[in-house]
Amino acid sequence: MTGTTNRRPMLIAGLAALAILSSACDGAVSGNPSPTTPAPTVTTGTSSSNGDPFAKMTPCATLDQTLMGQGYAKAVPTTADTERSCTSNKVGDSDVALSLQAGQTIDENIPDRSKAFPGKLNGRALILEREPTGITGQCSIGLEVQPGSRALLAVGTSAKTTDQACDMAETFAKKLEPLLPKAG
Repeated sequence: MTGTTNRRPMLIAGLAALAILSSACDGAVSGNPSPTTPAPTVTTGTSSSNGDPFAKMTPCATLDQTLMGQGYAKAVPTTADTERSCTSNKVGDSDVALSLQAGQTIDENIPDRSKAFPGKLNGRALILEREPTGITGQCSIGLEVQPGSRALLAVGTSAKTTDQACDMAETFAKKLEPLLPKAG
């Protein structure tokens, strides 16, 4: 087996753990995101009657729309958090996970604050975190949806650097941001 093959289960496990536990990546994300053609299964709004801003969204449909046209497999629920988190992969390239977490802030569960960097995307607060589970080639971005809720996007690669994973996370965050309910 090659080193890349041996690291894949670690990357998937790390992304699943990150989707449940962590938030963020490296450097501010800037620019003006432009949404791709909306998928009919993704609904945005400001909030639901139960206070969950993600009540009308499905994480797998949202991740599929975010990764549309990039060659990723159809998103599937993670085994650890099937209701709030999904993952997708591009064989030989990377894994991407999305977790829609009501009741969790963008700055929760950051094990090494020296690797976490605040920023904004289209006026929305974010935290970008390099190697959130301590594995090279990982990056995550937590986007604030409401004070106390976040969308956590994580990228893990076995063949790329952490900088490349963070570049990918920033690109995907720009596509994800317009699909999220408005902050506040």
